[in-house]
Formats: sequence, C-alpha cells, structure tokens
Amino acid sequence: MAKTKKYKTPGNPNWSDYHIQPAVPGKSKNKLLAIKVDENLLANLKSMDGWQDKVRAKLEELLQEEQATASTEKHPTGGGAGVVVK
Repeated sequence: MAKTKKYKTPGNPNWSDYHIQPAVPGKSKNKLLAIKVDENLLANLKSMDGWQDKVRAKLEELLQEEQATASTEKHPTGGGAGVVVK
C-alpha cells in the first residue's frame, strides 16, 4: 500500500503564527557573539534576571562611546591649534 501525503508542502503551514517576534521590529537577534569569561563572572551574569538584554544594552553603550571618541579624535575642536607645548 502506497503512502499518501497529508499536505502539499512540508512543514507547518501557519509557521508565522508561532515563531518568536523580535522585541524591536526590524532588529532581530539572529547572530551569535561568543566570548570567554571566567566561571564566577558567568555565574553572576546568569543569576541576574534578563541578563542577556542587559549585556546587549551595555554593548550598545560601549559602541556609542567608542564611536563618539573616534569622531572627536578625527576632528579635534579648537584648543590652541598650532601651539606646541613642550
């Protein structure tokens, strides 16, 4: 006896009803960042509620600070231009 298919296409036809929606539309978290930390730091992080979101927020903060620092280093403002202090 031959098997008959129940559906035309494989998979869940209503998949969009069940998949996880991103908290911020257009900014899904689908990339993985792996870093090595010591055992105590990892245990302390995991004991915090919502530690993943807190770490993401701190990384965003760090990137903004670095970008601000980089932009001021490229374009210094005034402060005695042309004067050499020894």
